[in-house]
Amino acid sequence: MNGKKTRLLLSLLLMGLCILAAPLLSSAEMLIAIPDFQTVGCMPYLGGAVGERVRGALVNRGPWTVLEASQMNKIASEHRLSMSGLVDEKKAIKVGKVLGAQYLIVGSLNATGSVFTLTARLVDVETGVVHSGFQAVTHQGEEGLIEASGFLAEDIAMELGGPDV
Repeated sequence: MNGKKTRLLLSLLLMGLCILAAPLLSSAEMLIAIPDFQTVGCMPYLGGAVGERVRGALVNRGPWTVLEASQMNKIASEHRLSMSGLVDEKKAIKVGKVLGAQYLIVGSLNATGSVFTLTARLVDVETGVVHSGFQAVTHQGEEGLIEASGFLAEDIAMELGGPDV
């Protein structure tokens, strides 16, 4: 009898948690993973900076939830996957599936002299289809990356159906 009471109590607690969590889960229509951007011709830390800027600009912006970078790295490492070096789109999609994301935004930062080009692609994790591509350019060197990454994030938000800010 004691075991039945314990199971009943645990079942009731689990149902209660599910009921409390339901509004949180339904408030976001999409789950988006945005790894750090790959770098070509510039310092590697800039890819992390641009990825963080894009993630930050998309948080609370529309009907989606952006995965936290530290959580992405933790989950990926538990599955022996690396978030850095996601040049291979198939590998990136695999990481997105492991993370439970519906969409993955993969991007790169390319430098030629003082010209920096940011590119990103919105990938459906389930199908592997690229839905949209985005690009922002700055001729102001590293100093222009903050503004350019903001423009890139705004273009992504508009494509995803987020409100104008």
